[in-house]
Amino acid sequence: MSVLLMEHIMRILISGGGSGGHIYPALAVATHLRNIYNAEILYLGSDDGLETQLVPAAGFRMATIKAGKLQRYVSVKTVKGIARVPVGMVQAVGIVRKFRPDATFTSGGYVAVPAGLASRLNGVPLLLHQQDVPPNLSNKLIGPLADRISIAFADSQQYFPAGKTLLLGNPIRQEILDVRQVSVQQARIQLGLAPDLPLILVTGGSQGARHLNQVVARALPELLQFCQVLQISGQKLLTETQSLSESTIAGLDSELKQRYRLVPYLTDEMALALRAAELVVCRAGAATLSELAVLEKPSILVPLPPAIGSSPQEANAETFRRAQAAEVIKNDVLKPELLISRVQHVVNSASLLDMAQALKQFARPTATSDIAEAVVHMAQPTTGAQTPENKRINV
Repeated sequence: MSVLLMEHIMRILISGGGSGGHIYPALAVATHLRNIYNAEILYLGSDDGLETQLVPAAGFRMATIKAGKLQRYVSVKTVKGIARVPVGMVQAVGIVRKFRPDATFTSGGYVAVPAGLASRLNGVPLLLHQQDVPPNLSNKLIGPLADRISIAFADSQQYFPAGKTLLLGNPIRQEILDVRQVSVQQARIQLGLAPDLPLILVTGGSQGARHLNQVVARALPELLQFCQVLQISGQKLLTETQSLSESTIAGLDSELKQRYRLVPYLTDEMALALRAAELVVCRAGAATLSELAVLEKPSILVPLPPAIGSSPQEANAETFRRAQAAEVIKNDVLKPELLISRVQHVVNSASLLDMAQALKQFARPTATSDIAEAVVHMAQPTTGAQTPENKRINV
């Protein structure tokens, strides 16, 4: 892709916040726009969100507003969130008018609502990105205002007008793309694991998942008979997971005990761990599923129930299950015996190869560059920059 020559520095407003699931994709697109198109980036975030830490650390200029989190139920937090909305809206309008962006990209989260509204009020083209299969409340609200909507999964098409929807995938971290050059055995060696013994990677996300941790810990005596297990507990759940796992494997011989490793969190080595895994047992967040697809990594998904934080994970998991790209166990039925049975079945059958093949339909390794290109196309309509035709649903 060639760098476009422009008469002025292209200004792009980026917004997305509340959780890493919204922030990291926005930062990936922002980084690509800065590095490839020399765009000037301003990140609009909430003054109380995780983005206040992550965005400056990534080297981007940031403006903050008082964004209100919109809930589907009445509570004190709901009332406080609503009270912040008009203040944040006024702040967002002022920021957009002062920055004068050529286009706006939002990746969801409650801060995306004032960012999207302020952009439209100022006549700024808006590209909204939908990561999960079903849209969250913020994307439902600003979806009608967007000039273009990029989606990660084809099943999301039902929620948006086909005429402005682009199937582009979720932005993928560069380290995930790079680790594909490392063999599975070499990845295990670099992690200090046995190269020829199947590895089961267990992760509940950055915060961990208590029920998943407990079930895996209780299943260890049987699992370690035929595989090695790398379990990521989450920092807050490390002590209790460690105590339970130590008690369950206490009667095993030292060789089997060495097949188990427990860590609170992985940062730099996470991509390597995914590459090394024979099978991943995890939640069903959009970013996780997109990375599994790019790595063609089979999984047993234990989605976060929809009652918790209006989670879309069961819908995400169902999309993969229906395509035979993953196995799914609902959180409330997950038991050690069921997990052991499913893991044994997958590892000792053709399911691994079948899942890996099915995952290819969801793999979109060029998502970051394709989304960035779509933003540039809106910002500079006369340059002729095009979103690849084979990525379009409709335009």
